[in-house]
Amino acid sequence: MRPLDKERAYLVATPFKKRDKRSLKISDFVFALSLDLKWGPPEKVRALLQEAADEGLVRIEGDYVHAAFDDSQAEVPVGFKPQKEEDLFEKALRLVVSTTGMGRKEVISMVNERQDSLMGLVNLDAVALLVAKEVGAEVTDLAGEAYRNLIEEGAR
Repeated sequence: MRPLDKERAYLVATPFKKRDKRSLKISDFVFALSLDLKWGPPEKVRALLQEAADEGLVRIEGDYVHAAFDDSQAEVPVGFKPQKEEDLFEKALRLVVSTTGMGRKEVISMVNERQDSLMGLVNLDAVALLVAKEVGAEVTDLAGEAYRNLIEEGAR
């Protein structure tokens, strides 16, 4: 499991472990990560929840989310804190997921197809932002970040 995947598993497991339950209301799950533990805004937590469902870590049924992971696979280390800063690509993926409701893998596939159609001439971060813009997401802030990153790369 890659570090980001492991981190995602820990994030998803935390609300269940904290309440010692295998099922939670979606609102309780979002509250636990977003407001209680201050690990991100509600829309980011909802995107994380959708990614977790796509990966089979949880099952969403109506207003409830059910843990689908084995307890031994999601043993959250004491003092676990998620990485604070996501890279631009991850931010763009989350934006598309939260805007469209599509799964993370589907969005990555869209970005890869779009990059292939551009014959690899465009930076992957920029392609992810292009896809986000095409699905109607507001990308102004991320575009500014992409520009600053490009300037920094050019200076190196």
